[in-house]
Amino acid sequence: MVLTAIAVIFALWFYPWGAVMFVPLFVFLKKKRWIAIVGLVVVLLGYTSIYRSISMDGQVFKGTVVVDSDGKGYYGGFVPVCSSDVGVLSGTFQMNWHKYHCAVPVKVNNLETPLFRVRSAMENRLGNLESGSLLNALVLGNPLPLRIQEQAIKTGILHVFAISGLQTTLLMGYVYRWSKNKVATMLLGLVLIIFYGFSASVLRSVLMYGIMLSIPKGRKLGLGGVAAAGLAASCLDPLFFTRTASLLSLLGAAAVVYWGDSKWSSVKISFTLLPASLLFFHSVSLLSAFFTVLFVPVFTLLYALGILYVIMPLKLLSYVVDMVGMAILSLHEMVELWPAWVVLNFSSREVFVILLGVSLTVLLRRWWLPVLMCIALLLLPAQSRVIFLDVGQGSATLVQKGSYGLLIDTSDRAVVLRDVRWYGIRHLGLIISHDDKDHNGMQEQVMLSFHPKLMDPYKGDVISFGPIRVETVWPPPGMGGTDNELSKVIYLPEFNGLITGDVPAAYLPNGYYSFFTVPHHGAKLTELSLTSSVAVISVGKNSYGHPNKDTLKVLESKGMKVYRTDYCGDIIYEQGRVSCLSN
Repeated sequence: MVLTAIAVIFALWFYPWGAVMFVPLFVFLKKKRWIAIVGLVVVLLGYTSIYRSISMDGQVFKGTVVVDSDGKGYYGGFVPVCSSDVGVLSGTFQMNWHKYHCAVPVKVNNLETPLFRVRSAMENRLGNLESGSLLNALVLGNPLPLRIQEQAIKTGILHVFAISGLQTTLLMGYVYRWSKNKVATMLLGLVLIIFYGFSASVLRSVLMYGIMLSIPKGRKLGLGGVAAAGLAASCLDPLFFTRTASLLSLLGAAAVVYWGDSKWSSVKISFTLLPASLLFFHSVSLLSAFFTVLFVPVFTLLYALGILYVIMPLKLLSYVVDMVGMAILSLHEMVELWPAWVVLNFSSREVFVILLGVSLTVLLRRWWLPVLMCIALLLLPAQSRVIFLDVGQGSATLVQKGSYGLLIDTSDRAVVLRDVRWYGIRHLGLIISHDDKDHNGMQEQVMLSFHPKLMDPYKGDVISFGPIRVETVWPPPGMGGTDNELSKVIYLPEFNGLITGDVPAAYLPNGYYSFFTVPHHGAKLTELSLTSSVAVISVGKNSYGHPNKDTLKVLESKGMKVYRTDYCGDIIYEQGRVSCLSN
């Protein structure tokens, strides 16, 4: 009791929220409570000490984010928070959500602690192997290259590539079986939490393992243990339940606890996670269950081999590790040959109807509910709209008619891949306005991920893609000039809208339009011949002064209402109305 009291006092001194984590533990545990409590307090004290003392330069650690001041470092297509704007963000920070998507992790280095120097050495050693990118993701939890991420989405096993509770539990299990020492096992958990930068799945699995070590013999870790681990994790990290990864990790753990002893448990767990995948990502891989069953044991083997190679970098072992790793990567290369329908994308309305139908079926146990759900899906009218995607300082416009989408430019941000899925596009067409990285930077990856119909129209060409019809008004075929002068201008007759790319204002057509995109992200305009009700500017943080003040004055003088993606997020034009969707 004295030890427990001291631990609680220290926890309150360093981190007042920490006291809350003890409530579910005292309720859930009956004997040997001090082991879990001491373990969690050690985690807590280690966290607060390092969280407050680590010196960071353009890096991330848990909830504190500082990225390079030039804003060039980003991951997964999200615009980062720049130190020149906000300095250091810590804990439950506030930020301009209209200007930025979110604060996101970047590669961890320059952390002047022995633990992270060890991590850096491991990263270099694994990186020297041919399958280094895969091993660094499995062993160290580093981000995968975008191409492998997209392949993993098609197979539905993206969660397997990342460092997960499975690997953490395996390591702690090996140590406990070898040492029979609960304190040593929990200390290893502390090291893993810090080592992996407070990864949601690692934090959850370490806390769950600590609870499991503390329960009396003969009593199983039930769903209450999962809930207690989640609550404890939220005390260590107040933003825990705001992250998709955290929620998926808890749901996965609950599925393992619930289905663990039954037949075909891996398949059941995969199907349990399907609704969450649908809710969070608006997409489902038809191959998810099959590949999860296939790859989990292979990845577990590769993880163990990777750890062994870090400890003993033997030449023979490197051959074995590379052989397994390259076999996995080769299989994933074959995924690019598969048709796009292997991954089904669903719009927000479809997701709502499906989840409502499944929920009612489970709760009410009525066989006819799935039939009604399918009928409702078929009767939903096709959404007809234009979406100006928030891709930072770039351009990507999605013209949608039901499950058909015509993407005009791809930007250079990977977020465009997520958005195509998010809006439920199953058939994609692609037009690139001109050869500029901020307009076509993601073209190759879009081609690999969705196999779109690529079109290269010129003035006078009418393009029909499914129910979508567009006309090209610029440039004339055979015309010479700069990239901007040759930028395609696309007219959308159904909406009376104009997509202008980076074309100079002198080449814009006259007339009235319901909306138009301001050329070149709002670069300087002194005059404008066309008129419009709505002016859309696709812009992000930049050093060019976009949008130009004179341009904004010209637009306002013509009575146009200006919408900017850096303020609005995605801008949606539907049935004559404009709405904003912050991501």
